[in-house]
Amino acid sequence: MKYLLKNGTVISGAGTRKQDVLVEGEKIIKVGEELSQPDAKVVDVSGKLLFPGFIDGHTHFDLEVAGTVTADDFETGTRAAILGGTTLVIDFASQDKGGHTLKEGLEKWHKKADGKCSCDYSFHMSIVEWNEETKKEIQDMINEGITSFKLYMTYPAMIVDDEDLYKIIKALNEKGCFAGVHCENAGVIDALIQEAKAQENWVRRIILLYVRIPWKPRQYTVFL
Repeated sequence: MKYLLKNGTVISGAGTRKQDVLVEGEKIIKVGEELSQPDAKVVDVSGKLLFPGFIDGHTHFDLEVAGTVTADDFETGTRAAILGGTTLVIDFASQDKGGHTLKEGLEKWHKKADGKCSCDYSFHMSIVEWNEETKKEIQDMINEGITSFKLYMTYPAMIVDDEDLYKIIKALNEKGCFAGVHCENAGVIDALIQEAKAQENWVRRIILLYVRIPWKPRQYTVFL
């Protein structure tokens, strides 16, 4: 089916101008002024702005995290995306620790998404365990259309150590793939958390001290 969008304002990297847009199936096949196409359904879009479909390259649908699940699954999330003009989302599939494969992770996310999406979708793949089998699977992921990978320097269920981080990035570079890294120093953060908790206990003791002194209510109020 062909559609000819007439009298709209096209927004592109080249600027803004009054143009028509001819669409066939899911592809824009021509953009220009005063277009005509006898076999196309004409849609008058006067007063409308015509944008290319937006791409959201970082979504987390139906993700179990921190004892809960993200608010949107692939059905509701992609419906919201379409309403906002986003026509492609890229979510994060993930390998699980404990000897699981990248293939298993991708299959798991396809089960979450397939048949539920209102727009196009793809995946990044999170690598959480590195060994020779995982290394071999990189090409399998490329064959499935996955060319970007996520690595974590924190979170017990996701973290890879510095040695594996180096090896993974090197292997991805050899394949021409992209690596996105969640960069944090997990050890330092854990130490800072412990310090903050200790300080919190100290502050609580001060608060209790002031609570016990009825003739200093202002200090009590300040600490609350």
